[in-house]
Amino acid sequence: MRINVHAGHNSIVPGAGGFFREEVEDRNVTNLVISKLQSLGHTVYNCTDDVGNTQSKNLNNIVAKCNAHKVDLNISDHFNSSNGQGKGVEVLVYSTSSQAYKYAINICNAIAELGFKNRGVKVRTNLAVLRRTNDPALLVECCFCDNQEDASRYNAEAMANAIVKGITGVDLSQPKQQIKIGYNGHVEGYGWLSPVSDGTTCGTTGQSLRLEAIQIDTRYMNLDIYAKVHIANEGWKDYGKIDNNTVIGTTGQSKALECICLNCTNANLVYRVHIEGTGWSAWTKADGISTLGTVGQSLQLEAIEMKII
Repeated sequence: MRINVHAGHNSIVPGAGGFFREEVEDRNVTNLVISKLQSLGHTVYNCTDDVGNTQSKNLNNIVAKCNAHKVDLNISDHFNSSNGQGKGVEVLVYSTSSQAYKYAINICNAIAELGFKNRGVKVRTNLAVLRRTNDPALLVECCFCDNQEDASRYNAEAMANAIVKGITGVDLSQPKQQIKIGYNGHVEGYGWLSPVSDGTTCGTTGQSLRLEAIQIDTRYMNLDIYAKVHIANEGWKDYGKIDNNTVIGTTGQSKALECICLNCTNANLVYRVHIEGTGWSAWTKADGISTLGTVGQSLQLEAIEMKII
């Protein structure tokens, strides 16, 4: 990928303050994200501005730097503040149709896995770095710098790893290891998300968005997986033995997955789902008998995780 990354403020027109300064930590996170993405083979440009002496000039300089490169994604790193009570991560995009949307949800999920409250992906049409950049853009509000809980949890290295994970699916916080199982999901309002692997969350939580379809990449370990799902207003559908091209569920029909049953015959696959109004199910072995979700209650599945143990 070709990616622009920048810190959101500078020392002349500083950002939020609290237990730490935004214009300091947004640079720490930005520099780490850039080096980590480059280590994975991506082309990355640092579009941070240090000379704009008004908010308008700062933003104009950032936008100009971003638009100087044709990229797949623009990333703006920020930290939030309120009255000390707000906490958590949120990611801002210009529209739900932006190609940045799928990365935004993955970044939000990855940062939330560090223990931060997941405030979700939000649409903002009045921000220059989202509105005036030529290519898909997102703005990461990593956490609240004036909230003691967020500040005590924050670590620049971990935050950068989470952002990189949200973009690439690679978890740099873990020892490098071979992927065992990959998967992605089709989510209401987002479409197909970026692929994830080995226990990473696919889908959303806390946003009441239905998971409509999934695909499972069986090629890493030549897995033999059989799948059937209960689809809203359709009932059970048996897909038999699947491969990485099998779409389990529907797209373009606004129908939720409500229940799922997987069977892996040559590895110990476990999985869990996030159910509307209930939350996460227990981790369950893919034995072809156990089902996760509900039937007859009109409760949608919202996210899924799976791993080989």
